[in-house]
Amino acid sequence: MAELISYDEAIDTAYDIFLEMAPDNLEPADVILFTAQFEERGAAELVETGDDWQEQVGFEVNKETYAEVRVGLVNEQDDVLDDVFARLLISRDPENKFCHALWKRD
Repeated sequence: MAELISYDEAIDTAYDIFLEMAPDNLEPADVILFTAQFEERGAAELVETGDDWQEQVGFEVNKETYAEVRVGLVNEQDDVLDDVFARLLISRDPENKFCHALWKRD
C-alpha cells in the first residue's frame, strides 16, 4: 500500500471537492451565505470519522485509511463549526481515490 496522504492534504482535497460540487448540491441561498461569510467564518476541519459512513457507502470504513472532513461556518462566539454544509469522507490512500459527500439538507 502506498504512503497515506497527510490529514492536511486530506482537508485540502476535501475542500477542493466541496467547492467544485457545492453549487450543484446546496441550496442557492447556502452557496451565497457560505461565499459571503467564508473569509471570516469559513472552515474545513478534520473530525473523528463517524460510525454512520458504512450505511452511506456500503462498505466498512477503515478509520486509519479514511478521514472525515466537515465544511461550514464557525460560530464566532465559541469557534465551533455550527453550520455544516457538507460532511466528506475521503480516502487517504493515493492509489484508491475515493470521496463521498453528505450535503446539508434543510
